[in-house]
Amino acid sequence: MPAASGATRSVILIVEDEAMLALELEQVLSEGGHEAVLAADGAGALARAADPGLRLRAAVVDLHLPGSMPGREVIRCLRMQYPGLPVVVVTGYSPMAPQADLRGLGGPTARLQKPIQPARLLQRLGDAMTSTNGIA
Repeated sequence: MPAASGATRSVILIVEDEAMLALELEQVLSEGGHEAVLAADGAGALARAADPGLRLRAAVVDLHLPGSMPGREVIRCLRMQYPGLPVVVVTGYSPMAPQADLRGLGGPTARLQKPIQPARLLQRLGDAMTSTNGIA
């Protein structure tokens, strides 16, 4: 996927507590033509999303985050600020685990298992960004 010009780059919020993984995700998204904004936990994510100059287009959110706000709650709060925000959920949980249940989050939401493959991240992000609702 070619990099987009600076004026048309989609801003994607990455909410990931593993610093090395967050930097890898940032690089993949940048190479895919997106601008990444990083947050290590739920409070940081909501603070970044509240920036009035941020034109958030989508989010990549880890389900298992430190602190009192798990990934599911981060997604709910982000969607209160940005209704219909496309989200790619990254998780090490098995899709069958109760913690990995994406029902009730609204949409569009796509799931991506760790370890993350760069091409798969861009594909799932594209799926979520072009879906009109539900789980992509």
